[in-house]
Amino acid sequence: MASSSFRNNYDSLPSVLEWYKIRDTFFGENYVSQEIPLALEVATSCSHPDACWLVEVCDRKDTITREDAKNVFLHRGQKDARALCFGWLCGSHDDRWDLSLLRRSAELGFAFGQALMARETRVEERFKFAQQAAAQGERDGYFWLGRCFFVGEGCEKDLDKAKESLSLASKCGYVCAMAYLGRSFDDSDLQRWLWLSRAAVEGDFWEFLDCFSQQVEKFDSGTGSAAFMFAIGRALYGNVNLKMRTIFKTNFNFRSHIIPAQKAIAFYEAQLFVCRAAVDTWTKVGIRFGVAKDIRKMISKLIWETRGEALYKI
Repeated sequence: MASSSFRNNYDSLPSVLEWYKIRDTFFGENYVSQEIPLALEVATSCSHPDACWLVEVCDRKDTITREDAKNVFLHRGQKDARALCFGWLCGSHDDRWDLSLLRRSAELGFAFGQALMARETRVEERFKFAQQAAAQGERDGYFWLGRCFFVGEGCEKDLDKAKESLSLASKCGYVCAMAYLGRSFDDSDLQRWLWLSRAAVEGDFWEFLDCFSQQVEKFDSGTGSAAFMFAIGRALYGNVNLKMRTIFKTNFNFRSHIIPAQKAIAFYEAQLFVCRAAVDTWTKVGIRFGVAKDIRKMISKLIWETRGEALYKI
């Protein structure tokens, strides 16, 4: 099972998550801007085997552009699975139509190569490569396996298995997995909005933009959820630009989205204000009645952690 691979790698999880950030930055994947020199700099302090390999391969080489990186990787020959995968990924759009390098990497057992093959293929072959990658604990493999189960591609549709794999990919920071995971929950489930909101903040915002206004309207009519409203407002907070007329850096349907967006943000800010006031009030009461400092801090933390429930009447 994919989850067992995840649990087996738990002790090294911080290193794995750091490597994914480096990899995304190096290749410009997962809604991250490509910055090859920065990725190499960060990789020097990462203990993940792939990071160590990357630093060694690029050592003392002027690796700044995708073309530079492609030449470095392909110089390694046909037996280095990582180099074949990375070399293919650094190729131009036209280069990527030829999957021979990537397929060779996947056949040699490189998990990321298998996940990319799942991305580039369809139906049974996609499912096969996704299974192989997920079995090795590869983040992108978890996503493609979850997506296969979500839509029934190359397998029977299974929402529970989809949620399991998408959850693992999401916890590893894969943005598209967060959006799919949100979609896998029912409209009445808070998890739907927690994951859609997180995906939107990270860059995959289309699902969020398509339906957040409906939730705001429901709340205004008295049939919606305060917790949903809070999650929506938290996602929108800091991501609305009135001057540029954008939400999440897009002006798509700005006119119809801006009023519900402002309402959600105002609700979010109001809940934070009242929750902070509740913490301050408790602190004063605790001091007045001689409650131990550690107990005061613990209860203050508990009060603050309830803010997402949006318990206060505004």
